[in-house]
Order: sequence, then C-alpha cells, then structure tokens
Amino acid sequence: MKKNIVLGITGSIAAFKACELIGRLREKGHSVQCVMTPEAENFITPLTLETLSREKTVREMFCSSDSRDAAHISLATWADLILVAPATADVLGKVAAGICDNILICTIAAAGCPVVFAPAMNDKMFNNPIIQEKIEYLKKKEYHFVAPVTGRLACGSSGIGRLAPLEKIVEIVENILTS
Repeated sequence: MKKNIVLGITGSIAAFKACELIGRLREKGHSVQCVMTPEAENFITPLTLETLSREKTVREMFCSSDSRDAAHISLATWADLILVAPATADVLGKVAAGICDNILICTIAAAGCPVVFAPAMNDKMFNNPIIQEKIEYLKKKEYHFVAPVTGRLACGSSGIGRLAPLEKIVEIVENILTS
C-alpha cells in the first residue's frame, strides 16, 4: 500500500545514508518528500535527494513559490508518516522543547501522523543524561524511535550512536504504516 513519507534529514555525517533509505522506501512503493535542516546541507546536497526521490527537497521555512500554502502545514497534512533519519541531538532536544526554528521541526509540530526518529550521534552525546531524558520524554508523547547501534563512529571511536541499519529502519516504518 503506497504511503506518503516525509524524510527529515539533519546535520549528521550519517546524512549520506538518506540516499539509500530513499531508494528502499520507494522500492516499497512509497512516495518520499525530503525535508532538510540547514545543517544537513553540510553533508548532502538537495539535488542528490531530489534526483533520488523525484520530488523537490524542502529546505526553507519561507520561500517564494506559486503555492499559497504554508509549507510545514501542507507537508504535515500530506504525510502518512514522518521519518527523521538521521536525528541529531539538536533536533531531538528542539522537538522535545517545542522550539520550531526550521522547516523540519515545524512540520513535526504540525503533524497528526506518526513520527519516527532514528538517532545518529557520538556515543557521549547519545549517552548524555539530558539527551536520554529528551528521548524518554518524546517516547511518552508517542513518538517512535529506531535505536542506534554500537559500532564505529565518525570520530574514530566505537560506541552506541551509529545509525541503525537501514533494513531495521524500513521494517519499523512498514510496521507502523500497516498497524
């Protein structure tokens, strides 16, 4: 069953994995609309995402267009599910605090559909008590998580914080969409 998925990409080195994730979601028959935080553009280009998703990548809260719809409202209404992969500590903290300072977080705030976070960050950041508190808070508010795994991190060390395997992310998304 074809569903509409907003894929939020944040400023993590794991942003490059969004390319393969788009392909896997499209293979399942889903439409994918990418939304990037400004920090994500340091790791991947909008053109790459547009080519793979076959949709315009949304990057700005306010942009001139022919549409009179507010982008975050129309995205939130269109989406059957929002997947944030990778989800940084910054985005998790801002969502938990209700700080809507970019298009992705505003879309999440306006959404009536399930939201899934797949965190990716350094193990020290992931294990930080404040980040863990924010994750637990979001879980209580019925946000879904695909836990990161232990492995080699971008900084060269090993620990928990590596983006979950893409097949696991897709499996959880599919389970949520069919439940």
